[in-house]
Amino acid sequence: MSRVLISVGVIQVFIILTGMIRAKILSMVLGPAGFGIIATVDQVAVTVVQVAGFSIPFFALKFMSRAHSEGNRRFQTVYSSFLSGILLLSLLTTCLVIGITYWHPTIFGAELAPYKLFILIALLNVPAMMLGIFFVHTLAAAQMTSASAILNFIVTFCLAFAASSAAWLFGIEAIYIFVAITGLATTIGSLWYIRKKLSLDIRDPSAGILKDLRRSPEIISFSLYGHLALSAYSITMLIVRYEVFSTMGEAQAGLLQALFAIALALGAISSPLNFLYLTPILSRNISNEEKFRKAHEFQGLMVVITFILSLPFLLFPKFALTILYSSEFRPASDYVYLFIFWQSMHVIVNVYRQLLVGLDDVKFFAVSALISYLVAILVTPTLVQMYGLPGAAFALSLSVFLSGLAIPFRLASKFHSSIPFSLWVRIAACLSGIIVTGLIFLHLEEFSVTGFLARVFYIALLTPLLWKLLPDEQKRMIADMIGRFRA
Repeated sequence: MSRVLISVGVIQVFIILTGMIRAKILSMVLGPAGFGIIATVDQVAVTVVQVAGFSIPFFALKFMSRAHSEGNRRFQTVYSSFLSGILLLSLLTTCLVIGITYWHPTIFGAELAPYKLFILIALLNVPAMMLGIFFVHTLAAAQMTSASAILNFIVTFCLAFAASSAAWLFGIEAIYIFVAITGLATTIGSLWYIRKKLSLDIRDPSAGILKDLRRSPEIISFSLYGHLALSAYSITMLIVRYEVFSTMGEAQAGLLQALFAIALALGAISSPLNFLYLTPILSRNISNEEKFRKAHEFQGLMVVITFILSLPFLLFPKFALTILYSSEFRPASDYVYLFIFWQSMHVIVNVYRQLLVGLDDVKFFAVSALISYLVAILVTPTLVQMYGLPGAAFALSLSVFLSGLAIPFRLASKFHSSIPFSLWVRIAACLSGIIVTGLIFLHLEEFSVTGFLARVFYIALLTPLLWKLLPDEQKRMIADMIGRFRA
């Protein structure tokens, strides 16, 4: 497991760097206000993909993984069926939403109506976004984890380059035109890459989405339940952005995007490890006991990785915001640890959400997630008005906490299994460590002599504790790497 996760993790680091460079260029060229506009329009497009796409591109992974375990012939059939179905759905979705937005530009809020043209052009990339998710998951379902991560990196890089170059050369008006053209090119390239790697044809005589629905009718209920959960998440994120945008202005929305970007950088490493490595394993035809073992083993590693990755941003938030964006974003530094706490909790809970999916308990996964996100939607306006940007972090953290609270009870009541106590200790240490670290260094200047030495001393104290929390397999691997380096 370790070597696969490391290879994917390294690729994800490059994906994060690509996103950071894109954000840096856009924030420098457009400023906080323009950056806030682009971030909100981006979220509109993502919401359309998840809501109008019925989450099929995401949850095709489960059925593709199952088909791959049944043989190449079955895998080819399911691939062609999903490809044709997602293509048709994406085109219909794009036409429908563009039409609605054109005639009713206030559908996403009156504050976004002046940016109708940006939204319309951004929606042209919806088919490429839906198919791009499906292509990456196709490779993951075939247990080509590294290849799926490489494809994800190539597509991300191309789209980031298109957006950055458009903003730099022509301004905000050209961004989504360049992105739409690049999205079409990456879709064609992805089809070629999958054909080369897996020898999968676009068409198959025995394929057909209706045939597969008759053969596996649970696809419909599975997708609908998953659709509820992912749509609720996407709508929640959109409402949080919209609430900040409408009540605090474009500049504060830009600061919120910077905070989101730093927090989601953690998810950009751990979530793909979850989807590209763990989810395909949990979706295969193996025993429930093996699924529990794999999930707990994966979680033990993810908890430590999440905390380690968060440390640079917790210790040097002002420096991170200045380097990644500009000095104009430094006022948001006091809230970085709150958003990292939210995303770390999300990463941890998401592992057991995927376990529920692998155990075919999608209904509970969806309902619990839906209820928790509805709570966030209800409290977001009040919390943002009361606390500003921290209110957004409070609302999102409350949502994840409620969802995570329900999962252990479900595992115990239905599957007669529990999360190991040692894993609870790791989780508690990670989450409390994030809050404590953020509070300790909140008002201690980063590059003063006292502040810098305090941070170095803190890292020295944490190192043996983090080593103790590492799973034995990772300790052996690190010791082996050190031995080879010395040799």
